[in-house]
Amino acid sequence: MKKIIIISILAVCSFSCKAQSIVAIEKLAEYIRGDIGIPESITYLKDTNGIRDKYVGTWKGNYNGKNYELIFSKITTKISRTTQDGLAIRYLITNTGGAVLEDTRTEPDDSPYTVNSYYFGKSYFVLTYGGRQYQCGQRGELFVMLPKNTNNTTMELFLTPSQDFILEENCPNGPAPQLFPKTKMSLTKQ
Repeated sequence: MKKIIIISILAVCSFSCKAQSIVAIEKLAEYIRGDIGIPESITYLKDTNGIRDKYVGTWKGNYNGKNYELIFSKITTKISRTTQDGLAIRYLITNTGGAVLEDTRTEPDDSPYTVNSYYFGKSYFVLTYGGRQYQCGQRGELFVMLPKNTNNTTMELFLTPSQDFILEENCPNGPAPQLFPKTKMSLTKQ
């Protein structure tokens, strides 16, 4: 009987410790800003408050002669020892004549061409982006935000390109053109 009680107590303690290893995804921004990394005890950064839900869906807009269709979905990924809830974007970009400039709508979650969430602040998300001409500078961070008083039906988006060194041998024509705008554009939820 004594062994059963001890095993039961250990099982409850083990379950309690595992439950404590799940924290709200909002803590990730603190870990990144504090430059301390995710504590070893944390195994799952979970979207417990549903903050990503308002982004999920199809968003459309146009900017500088390009039409954008972005499809946001929630994903769960394993990064090193931690599982994290995040956002993924697949997109279709066309010119005004309808010619496809880029289409990643059928890419899997782990594709380098699927844009994935990195971290967020109280009013924005930052997602890592890498285009098909990644080696030639088609990469960076996409910032997305839902402006106040828009009932989550309007989104603003812009790209901060990476400033990495581009090798002429890989990119004889110089840096690749960016597909996403470096200044804010508006998208509307469909």
